[in-house]
Amino acid sequence: MIKILFAVWELDPFIKVGGLGDVARSLPAALADLGVDIRVVLPYYKAIRLGRIKKNFAGEFKLDYGGTLEKVEIIEVANPITMIPVYLLRNDKYLGVAHHPDTFAFFDKAIIKIISENVLSWLPEIIHCNDLHTGLIPLLVRENKIGVKTILTIHNLSYQGKASVDVLDKLKMDQTKCHLENWEIENKKLNFLMEGIIHADIVTTVSPTYAKEIMTEEFGCGLEEVLRGKEGRVFGILNGIDNNWRSNSHTRYVKYPYMSLKYKTSENIQAKIYNWEEGKMKNKLYLQKKLGLKKGSSIPMLSFIGRIDPNQKGIDILHKMVRKANLSEYELVILGTGNQSWEERFQWLGQFYPDNVSCNFKFDEKLANQIYAASDFILIPSKFEPCGLIQMIAMFYGTLPIAHKTGGLIDSIKNNVNGFIFDNYSSEALENAVQKALFIWYQDKPRYKTMVESAIESDFSWRVSAKQYLSLYQELINNTL
Repeated sequence: MIKILFAVWELDPFIKVGGLGDVARSLPAALADLGVDIRVVLPYYKAIRLGRIKKNFAGEFKLDYGGTLEKVEIIEVANPITMIPVYLLRNDKYLGVAHHPDTFAFFDKAIIKIISENVLSWLPEIIHCNDLHTGLIPLLVRENKIGVKTILTIHNLSYQGKASVDVLDKLKMDQTKCHLENWEIENKKLNFLMEGIIHADIVTTVSPTYAKEIMTEEFGCGLEEVLRGKEGRVFGILNGIDNNWRSNSHTRYVKYPYMSLKYKTSENIQAKIYNWEEGKMKNKLYLQKKLGLKKGSSIPMLSFIGRIDPNQKGIDILHKMVRKANLSEYELVILGTGNQSWEERFQWLGQFYPDNVSCNFKFDEKLANQIYAASDFILIPSKFEPCGLIQMIAMFYGTLPIAHKTGGLIDSIKNNVNGFIFDNYSSEALENAVQKALFIWYQDKPRYKTMVESAIESDFSWRVSAKQYLSLYQELINNTL
C-alpha cells in the first residue's frame, strides 16, 4: 500500500479560501478508495473550529526557527466529510494565523522534522506538496537527505510567494542552495514556488492544457524557463468535482432539487427530485423573486460566479460586453468579491438595470448553488484558468458554460456539445458566443436540451484523476519516470 502525506495550507471543511480547499478534501478520498494510505497535514489555525470532532494527541516536538526552539503539537482528527486522517500542526506563534513567509517556512520545516524523527510512527513514501505554501519542502527533503519522494502540484502559477532571504537564515539554510531571484540588481528574493518546481521530483498542474501553457512566456509568469528545464517531469491532470458532495449541496441549498438519478447517492434524501426542465424553471422563478429581477421563465438567465479579478477572471471584457448589450434579451446575475473599483462599475449597471442585472458582492455558498440551479448559462471569460471548477459544477446542474479557450476550460468543455468556447480574449468574442447561445435557447430548443443533457452526463468525478495520480505515484516510487 502506497503511503502519501498530502501537504496543504487549506482544507474543506476546516478552512477554505479557494479551490485548493475542495481539492484537498476530495482527491485524498478518491485515492483512498483506490487503496492508497493517504493522510493530510495542515496548520492548526486559530480560525479552525473542530466542535464535536474527536481530537487525538499524536505527538509533539521542538523546532528551531529563527534561533528559537518552538513547541509544535500534532492533533489528529478525521475529515468529517471523507473520514481521511488529518494532522493539524499547532504552534500559536507561527501557525495560528497565516502570515507569509514565516507561517509556511515554519510549516514546511515542521513536516521535515516529523518525518526525519518519525514522530508519527508512520512514514510516507511521497510528500504531495501543493502550491507555494509547501514549496520549500522538496528543497528541505534534499538538504536533509530524507528518503522520500516529492511531488509539487501547481494550482495557480501566478501566486509564487516571493520573500526576503531572511527566511533562509531562520531555517539555517545556506543561500547558495537556493536559486535566488535578482531584483533591482542587489535586492535578492526567495521564490517559494520556484524552489518547489526546481527541487521536486515531479511537477503536476491541474489540467493538461495548463501544463503546456505554463511553458510559454504568455502564461509562464516568469518561470517558463525553469519549467522548460523540467520538461518531461511536468504532467497535467485535470481536477474533478466530488459528485456525492455536490449532490448533497444541491439538495441542501436548492429550493427545487433536480439531477440525473445516477447522482442520487443518499438514501435519506426526502426532497422531491425534479427533472431538469421543471427544476430549472422553478428555481429561476424563485431566484428572480429573491433577487428582485423581472419574473418569468421565458427569458434566459446568465450568471457569473467567481472572484471580481480583472487580471484573471475576465471581468474587464465582461463589463465591456454588458455595457453594450441589449439587456432585454437576458438577465445577468453576478456573485463574488474582489476588486472594489470593478465591483462599483458592475454595481452601477445593477442600479441602472434593476430588472435585469443583480450584483451580489459576497461569498455565499447557498446563493451560489441557487444561481447554478436557476441559470441557463454561466459566463467564464477568464484570461487564464489553470483548471476551474465553476464549469464542472455548472454542467452538473445542466447550466451551459460560455468560456474563453484557455487552460482547464478547454480540457473540460466540448464546444457546441456541453458548452460554448470562444477563441479570442475580447468583449466582441465573448458577445458573439453569448449571441450564439441565446439563438439556440430562443430558436432551437431541441438542440439546447440535447446540450444540457450532455452537460449533466459529463463525468468530472475524481476517480479518473485519482487513477492518474496513482499511476504517477507508482512510477515515482519505482524510479520508472
